[in-house]
Amino acid sequence: MRFGIITDIHFSAGQDKRRLQKEILGWRESGANFAVQLGDLIAGKPDKASKELQEVKSILETCHCTIRHVIGNHCLALPEARLFSSLGLERAYYSFKEGEFRFVVLHGMDVSVLSRPEEEEENELLERARTSPGLHDYCGAVGRAQKAWLKESLQKAENAGEKVIILCHFPLLPETSDLKHGLLWNHREISEMILSSAAVKVCFSGHFHPGAHAVSNGIHFIALPAFVNPGSGFTSGTVEINSAAMIVRNQENSHFLEVSIV
Repeated sequence: MRFGIITDIHFSAGQDKRRLQKEILGWRESGANFAVQLGDLIAGKPDKASKELQEVKSILETCHCTIRHVIGNHCLALPEARLFSSLGLERAYYSFKEGEFRFVVLHGMDVSVLSRPEEEEENELLERARTSPGLHDYCGAVGRAQKAWLKESLQKAENAGEKVIILCHFPLLPETSDLKHGLLWNHREISEMILSSAAVKVCFSGHFHPGAHAVSNGIHFIALPAFVNPGSGFTSGTVEINSAAMIVRNQENSHFLEVSIV
């Protein structure tokens, strides 16, 4: 199995499209079965967000494969209903199966300063974020219903003998971000759920533009470097999975990272 992967494009309307076009073409040439976009697809300028989305979608679609979208904080410059409809999403958290792998997509902005939570637990999270300097207002949290869904999804995957890859815009471990970029607000609770699952092998995130990699309880937590900041050696790439390992190659098809998934 091989899929394309990219994060933090931060596309601005009218920007030079050639670098992104070239890298998306690389997915086609590599024979990617599908592609994952890990969030912050657009820059999110208030008066240009719709045009940004329209332009970047037209580029992504040249890969001629299914694109699985993860919602980032910049994406929510557009109203959720319009954003989800444009990206073909019924809701922002969901799962899909490819081969023996179950991909579980989390919505890290489920609870945020842009939302109006009705649950007491979620209101407490929001209030804590407003009063805690380390919980940035551009980050967010996984809400109560989504947590219940995640727990059920992981249990079903274990029962079915599936291997799980988690996709979330925000990093889930402190080792894969810094104070400036921040984390999922309730990252401790969510990471504990993930770490307790025998099914989870890898967690991919974006948001932390320099990128990072940490291992906890045998699970690889990988924050991929941002497309918008070239110079890291990775701005997009492909992920190839075989029976024993996962190999990440960059936009030049050079080896970037290899991890065991046994």
